[in-house]
Amino acid sequence: MHNVNVEAVEATAAKAASDPAAVINPIKFEGVFQTRDGAPQFRGTIPFPGGETIFEADFPPPMGGTGSAPNPLAYCFWGGLACYAMTYAQEAARQGVELRALRARVTTDVDLSRALGVTENPPVDRIDWSLEVDADAGSDKLDELKRFADERCPGAYCIRNPIELHTSVTVVG
Repeated sequence: MHNVNVEAVEATAAKAASDPAAVINPIKFEGVFQTRDGAPQFRGTIPFPGGETIFEADFPPPMGGTGSAPNPLAYCFWGGLACYAMTYAQEAARQGVELRALRARVTTDVDLSRALGVTENPPVDRIDWSLEVDADAGSDKLDELKRFADERCPGAYCIRNPIELHTSVTVVG
């Protein structure tokens, strides 16, 4: 339904209900900082079940980059928004609600002063995700789908909840 394989989702949900460990997906990405002038500053290959793609990121000129690729936060914001919209569409399909169209938008303000070492301000105070839905379902059903997306979206969870982060640096060469 509307580009969601509901049978696959339901089979995965049943598998998770009987064995939660069966649906844990290890993630490992790698990237390289590029030192060549004019190149996007960071580049990595991202694998996915159907192949792989190259992501490049570059800081905007005021932050020392050339602006030749999206900045790293753009991927974070876009990924979160995509996750939320896709979760909403998935929940709609699971509930039998056909979506004719779904548009998503993210807005926020980024304060770069912390990244520059001049304040302790948080880089982002608030992120707004908004969806525009074209469906025959009533507003109560669409609100229920929003509640499911709010509760189940991995991207929303990651933004709303602290996640333990470990960093390391290894000297080579």
